[in-house]
This record gives sequence, C-alpha cells and structure tokens, in this order.
Amino acid sequence: MKKALLLGMVIVLALAACSPNRQKLTPQSNLNLKSANVYYQQKDNDKSLEKALDLYEKVLADNPKHVVALKRSADLNYFFALKAEPRKEEKDGITDYFNMDSSVKTVEHLKITYTKCDTILSVMKSFVKLNKEEQYIKRDAAKKKNNSWLKILKISQLLMENKIYEEAISNLEYLVKLDNTKEEPLRMLVILYQDTKNNAKFEEYLNKVLAINPNDPLMLKLLGVHYYNAKDYANAAIYFEKIMSINLADTENLSNLTNAYYELGNYQAAWDTNQRILKIDPESLAALITAKDIAKKMGKQEEEIYYMQQIIAKNPTVETLRAYCYMMVNYQRYEGLIDYAEQWYDMDKTNKEAVQMCYAISQKINRKDLMAKYEAIYKLMP
Repeated sequence: MKKALLLGMVIVLALAACSPNRQKLTPQSNLNLKSANVYYQQKDNDKSLEKALDLYEKVLADNPKHVVALKRSADLNYFFALKAEPRKEEKDGITDYFNMDSSVKTVEHLKITYTKCDTILSVMKSFVKLNKEEQYIKRDAAKKKNNSWLKILKISQLLMENKIYEEAISNLEYLVKLDNTKEEPLRMLVILYQDTKNNAKFEEYLNKVLAINPNDPLMLKLLGVHYYNAKDYANAAIYFEKIMSINLADTENLSNLTNAYYELGNYQAAWDTNQRILKIDPESLAALITAKDIAKKMGKQEEEIYYMQQIIAKNPTVETLRAYCYMMVNYQRYEGLIDYAEQWYDMDKTNKEAVQMCYAISQKINRKDLMAKYEAIYKLMP
C-alpha cells in the first residue's frame, strides 16, 4: 500500500511539472511550492513530508483553489491516515484490533483528504479541455474522496464493536452531513442511539432511513419494538403489520405482532397471528405457550387444554405438570388427569403437593387403590 502511494506521488510530481499554469501564485507562494516539492520527494522521511504539507498549506492560504497544492495536500493527508489506520484481524477464531488509539487522528486526516479532493473536483469543473495530466488528477481526487468516506465508515464500525460510542457517533454524523442519501451511516446511528438510549435521536435517524427506504424490515422492526417497550402498543402494531405485509414468514415479527395485539386486548387478532406462527413452526414452544394464554383469555377451554398438553409433550417439567393439574381440577376435568399427576410425582418424589394432588384426583375418579397408595406415601414423607 505504501509503495503504491509513493509511486503515485512521483507520478503527480511529474505531471505537475508539465501541467499548464492555469492558476497564478504570488512569488512567495511559488517559492513555497518549489520548496514543498523538494520535501515531497523525500518519501521515506515523515518529517520532510510534514514540512511539505505545511508548505502546501501556505500555498493554499494564498490561493485556496490551487489544484496541485490541493492534490498534494490530499495525498499527504491520505498517506498519514493509512500509516496508522485502525484495523481488525481474525485468525483461528480470535479477533484482534490494532491502532484503535489512533482513530481520531486517522479520521482527521481522512476528513481533510475528503475536503481537499472535493475542492479539486469543484475547481476543475471550470477547467476547459482537460489534458491527460489534469484528467489523472481529477480521477485520483474522485477515488480518494470516495475511499476517505468509506474508510471513516469502516473505522466507525470498529469503534462500535469496541463500544467507543461517542467517537463513532461523531464520525457517522459527519458522513451523514456529507451525503444524507446513503443508508449505512444512518442505520449505524440508529443502532448507536438505541444502545445509548437516546430515544429522540434514535427516532430521528430511524425515520431518516425509512424516508429513503420505507420498507426496510430491520428499521420497521426496531421502531415497532421501540413503541412496544414504551407501551405504545397501537403504534407498535402498525409497524409490525407493515413488516408482515412485506414478509409473512418472519416468525419473530409475527410473535411481536401477536404480543402487541394481546396487550391491546385484541385477542382474536392475536390468536389469528399466532396461528400463522404455528403453521410455519408447529414445534415452537413459545408459540404454543402463547396459544394457551390467548385461549384462556378468550374462554376457549378446549383449545387451552389442547395447547397445554402440547406444551407438556414438548417440555414436561414439574412446573408445566403442576399447572396442568390445577387447571384441570379447576375445570373439573378428571379423565386421564391421574397420568399427569403421577408424572409430576415421578419427577419429584419429595414433593408433598404432588402426592396430595395424586390422592385428590384418585378420590375424584374413585380409584381406592391409588388413594391407599398415595396415602401411604404421604404418611412416610418427612
């Protein structure tokens, strides 16, 4: 990378030597430009390059639109940015970060590069019939301008990963000011403001993304979850419904929409939406539990019992078996219940409550043998 950049410096020097003198300078600035060129050629000496940069800035103080001085200033800033550019390396499953402490300085060099290149492109719009040398300068300026933008974005991603939020936000907001039509920095700012719990900024940037792409599923979901967590279930449902219209197979969104309907008391809509999940994933334990809860709210006793049985079949635990037994006793539905009560007892033979449940159900179904069995067990329990 360094060799390629330095080769580029040599080319620019050669081109500049034969470029038409389109832009006038004072005698002092001409002297500064010549001196800068001498230092510029000392490519392996950072101090010389810094002197060159300082002299080019003096030239630009005299003529801020001097293309050659702008070009070399941009090149030098880009060179210094690359020397200490933060990076991430992954090897054997291990991720290491390098040069993170130089991120502020690197970004500052990249910002200057971007600005100088942008000025070059603006100035050269007035140039008539660009020669080959000027065409090269224009192409290179466009390339470095774009690369500087992308590198600031990449550094911001590394800062996010390292939870250096304030610096990442500053960089990304700078990129947005440069070009507010690109989604990536806006999306990253949405995540950052969500993580830092700045709700006003979170909504502001999320809506900016949606203004560009109204059907962005992730942004719609984030906004829906935002409203849901704020207990604004009506607005949450609106955004979850939008996602459903885009992707009917997104079970996570269907679950979110089910929960929003449930909180709104719209149990029929919650039921219908949850049934969509079960058609896609009949084994979803979360959807089975939700179906049972909605059925109870709607007074659908048979459905509540059915889904509770499905839950136990998939996840037989002391808690689920106990809940089922009490539910069925409450409904006075004793047929087959002893099997569940005994399964509960078998899972925890020290549980007096399970023994009492087995005895009570045995009594209801007139099983004297089981009554005697569990009465004896109970008497032996400490």
